[in-house]
Amino acid sequence: MKNLLLILIAFSSTNLLGQKNIFDTLVIDSSTKIIGRYPQYDKSKTYEKYNFIIEDSLEIAKFAKTIKLGEEVPNSTEDPSFRINIIKNHKEEGGWTINPTLKSVMTHDGHTYKFDLNQITGLNEKFPFEYYYEKVIFKSKEEYNIYLNKQKGNNNFLFDYAPQFKYEGSFEIEFEQSEKFPNPKEISEFLYSYIDKIVNREEYRVSYILNEKNKKNIGKSFTMTITGPKRIFENLKIKKHKNENWQPTVEDGWFFYRN
Repeated sequence: MKNLLLILIAFSSTNLLGQKNIFDTLVIDSSTKIIGRYPQYDKSKTYEKYNFIIEDSLEIAKFAKTIKLGEEVPNSTEDPSFRINIIKNHKEEGGWTINPTLKSVMTHDGHTYKFDLNQITGLNEKFPFEYYYEKVIFKSKEEYNIYLNKQKGNNNFLFDYAPQFKYEGSFEIEFEQSEKFPNPKEISEFLYSYIDKIVNREEYRVSYILNEKNKKNIGKSFTMTITGPKRIFENLKIKKHKNENWQPTVEDGWFFYRN
C-alpha cells in the first residue's frame, strides 16, 4: 500500500510540472535510488561537491515531484559534466547529464533544457555520497553473471555497466594481394558470400585492421579479421586459405560501490 501511494505521488508530478520528464513517471520500489555523481572518468572529481544519493522512498517521491526543467535550448555538452541517474535492482535505468557551467541539462531522450543548479546544490549536505568503481575482465557472459550475482550480496554495491558480449570471438584469414583480391573491400565482399551461408550478416563483422602484421605486409597481402560466433571459424572453408588465431572475446564490466 505504501509503494502504491508513492507511485501515485510520482505520477502526479506530470501535471504539476507540465514538462516531459523522466522523473514524472518514476515508479518507486524498495530498490529505487537516485544518484547524482561526477562521471567516473573525471579523475579530478570536478563536481564531487554536488554528489548525492537518495534512497528513502518518500524523499525520492519528493525529488521527482519538485525537480524542474526550463525552456528547451540547443543541444550542448560540457566535459566534465555531472550525472543524475535512476538505479533500480542494481541497474541504471535512465537519467540526465547536467552541464553545471552552461546551466543546462541533457535528458534521456537527447533534448537539452535550461536547468537551475540550485535544485541540486544542497543535496550533498543532506544526502552525502562518495563512490568508487572497479573494472573486471570477463571471458564469457556466464562468468560475468556469476560475478554480478556475488556483488549483489555486497551492501555497498550499487550498479554496473555490463559487458555486451555481442561476439563470441575473432580469428584471422590471410589473402595474398592479387587481381582477384586487390584490396580489403573486395576481400570482404568475397568473404560475405561464404559466411552468409553459415550465419546471418548481423551476427558477424569483417574488418581489416592496420596492425603490425598488415603494416609489414603492405603490397603483399591482407589479413582480415572476422568477429562473430565460433561456428564461422569451425565451418568456413576456403581453398588455399586457413582460418587462424581464434581468440575468445574478452570484455570488461564496470562495478560501482559506495565508499
